[in-house]
Amino acid sequence: MKEFGLILKIIFAIIFIIFLGDFVPEWIQRTFFTISILMKETLVFSMPLIVFAFIFSCLSAFREKAPLLIVLVLTFVIISNFVFVQIGFFSGDIILPHLGYHASKAVEKVASDLPPLEVFFSIPYPRLISTDMALLIGTLTGLYGAFWGNAKLISFGKSLKNSVQYALTKVFIPLVPLYVVGFLFKIHHDESLLNMFTDYGPMIALIVVVQMAAIVLFYFKANLGNFRNIKASLRNVFPSGLVALSTMSSAATMPLTLEAAEKNTKNKALAQVIIPATTNIHHVGDSIGVPILIAVTYAIHGLEPMSYAVFLLFSMYYMVAKFGVPSVPGGELIVLFPVLENHFGLTDSMAGLLTTLYLLIDPFITVTNVLCNGALAIFMDKVCGRMKAFQTVEQPST
Repeated sequence: MKEFGLILKIIFAIIFIIFLGDFVPEWIQRTFFTISILMKETLVFSMPLIVFAFIFSCLSAFREKAPLLIVLVLTFVIISNFVFVQIGFFSGDIILPHLGYHASKAVEKVASDLPPLEVFFSIPYPRLISTDMALLIGTLTGLYGAFWGNAKLISFGKSLKNSVQYALTKVFIPLVPLYVVGFLFKIHHDESLLNMFTDYGPMIALIVVVQMAAIVLFYFKANLGNFRNIKASLRNVFPSGLVALSTMSSAATMPLTLEAAEKNTKNKALAQVIIPATTNIHHVGDSIGVPILIAVTYAIHGLEPMSYAVFLLFSMYYMVAKFGVPSVPGGELIVLFPVLENHFGLTDSMAGLLTTLYLLIDPFITVTNVLCNGALAIFMDKVCGRMKAFQTVEQPST
């Protein structure tokens, strides 16, 4: 039960505000909303450092492996992420309107007679460097570290990443319920939280169904259509899926994911490269879920969905941003918020709703990420096994 603490707190907060939010004094609501905005502004200010640390550490960690393996892993990860982001977009674009999620629905809602909820104050953080620039610098320095860096540089990148990860895990994550509550008060005060959550069941069902189809497709492809191997592979990764469901963390599940990959590939050395390298950058669950969640958030706020041309531009940002995602619940949104706000019209109210919805389905997203990473290891083993450069990869001792 302890592992479900975060999701249970979020659910409790939603229920409390839906039924008792109207009885909470406005000054208390404003206090919570102010805290949420301060946390958000602090995150945005820290984002360039967070993105740089994770991108630099992730890419530079490849240095001890063959350059060809680096290229292969990065190529397949980027292709996989991109393909499933497009699947998420088209699934939402085609199906969501039939489920009632469209911009015109927002017009039907009764607006609150109260003035919008405002913060007491905010912190005017200086803009030292943009997140986009941090992405670029992190990518370039990470590639330099991968091909020409020394052990001292790699150790620095790892220490920087661990420090940022520790701050997020020990400071931000315990405060996530408080972070969300302020935005929930804002939504409920301005529009009515109950109305906004009435019909989210179909959206969650859509995301889960598409994610399950992606898992089956990935294992079918990785095992070359051999149903016996598909069944054996899924049996081996089942324990990691259960842990992912409860912890909502691919990083926390990595030991089990690695163990399953070693069983499924019979290639311990390769599995020990693929799983740690891709745990934080290969996110099939997020790739499917985030575009659908964004489309629903737009619809709820009366905005038309992104055209495919605009979404294609967003996809480019998204592909790069995935290399800077911290291993925490909602990590992808933390990185994406500056991009969505600066280039795609996301507001504070929309960010609050998007965060809440994401955290509610995060267990399913994490399960998909973990299982598809296991399938990627099988697929990479098949590819490397056919290449002479990898035929001498160390096999597990017997």
